[in-house]
Amino acid sequence: MPDRPIRLLTLVQKEPGRAPHQRFRFEQWASHLERDHDVTLEFAAFESPELSDVLYASGAWARKARLLLRDGIRRLDVLRRAREFDGIIVQREATMLGGAYLERALAGPLGKPLIYDFDDAIWQVAPSGPNGLASLVRAPWKVGSICRRASAVTVGNDFLASFARQYNDSVHIVRTSIDTGAYAPLPHPGQDEPFTIAWTGSHTTLAHLARLRSAIAMVAAARPTRLLVICDVPPTEMGGVPVDFVKWTPANEALALAPAHVGVMPLPDTLSARGKCGCKALQYMAVERPAVASPVGINSEIIVPGVNGQLASSDDEWVRHLLQLAADPEGRARMGRAGRATVLASYSAAAAAASFAAVVRAVVPAP
Repeated sequence: MPDRPIRLLTLVQKEPGRAPHQRFRFEQWASHLERDHDVTLEFAAFESPELSDVLYASGAWARKARLLLRDGIRRLDVLRRAREFDGIIVQREATMLGGAYLERALAGPLGKPLIYDFDDAIWQVAPSGPNGLASLVRAPWKVGSICRRASAVTVGNDFLASFARQYNDSVHIVRTSIDTGAYAPLPHPGQDEPFTIAWTGSHTTLAHLARLRSAIAMVAAARPTRLLVICDVPPTEMGGVPVDFVKWTPANEALALAPAHVGVMPLPDTLSARGKCGCKALQYMAVERPAVASPVGINSEIIVPGVNGQLASSDDEWVRHLLQLAADPEGRARMGRAGRATVLASYSAAAAAASFAAVVRAVVPAP
């Protein structure tokens, strides 16, 4: 056994608790890594709380630019701090300003083992959203360059791995995971309640929910139906279907699913969507709610139709599956239990941490 744990400086985008891609990966794994694998993570966020609060709001360009520049300069301090650690983890990017210069310095002159992690198709140029073309300042095309310089690359699914393997031979799939303690089975709502369809996510994926506007309206025309949306911002109008909006917080994200009979995860079949790691579906399944999802990317791997959920490609399929689940409480309960078993078997935080620890041991020398 080593004299002390392996210490890894973990470069992330936001302070803990604010970004799903961090919470469902390293923030969940940290306690398991320390307790079970003698690996400790010290998080270093690029964004200050002030920048996080304003970054995805509309406008405020001058303030965003000032805070981004200030945080970019502050980020250079990791070049000094990195000397104190056995290795470096970069999740998505070391800096939101420009190319891979920090990663080059960390893996080059400093010679630190660098593990690069991403769980989305972040190399895709998508100049949409509140910051429009200004988002290109992040230079998303740098992802391949960072992969090339890393000692190892960890990703959330096969699609992401196929991209990374163009640049690096040491690519490992470590699934995005669920804290199965926080996401425990929830009591099922009564059959006399309106059929409640849940969607959980952030403003960045809220547009995907709009794809179900017609299908959910058709379900609501056949029986009393409500839509439960757990998000940082409320959704747009959903075809006249009543919407219960719950403001997302880290503390309530699991318990807020309690009123739901089912959860949905619609996705377009795009390159970007194929990079998704199925987190929404896994959240529903962990609390024993059937997931109905688009058969895009890893969703087709997670969900076995009719066993632990359903897959839907068209409005007709969405309506059919949702109405069947609405009318079959015993079937919902059976699928919910099977979904929970799937999460426990293959997508728990403990299992993902063990997979990641094996990568660390392979590339970071024991202290």
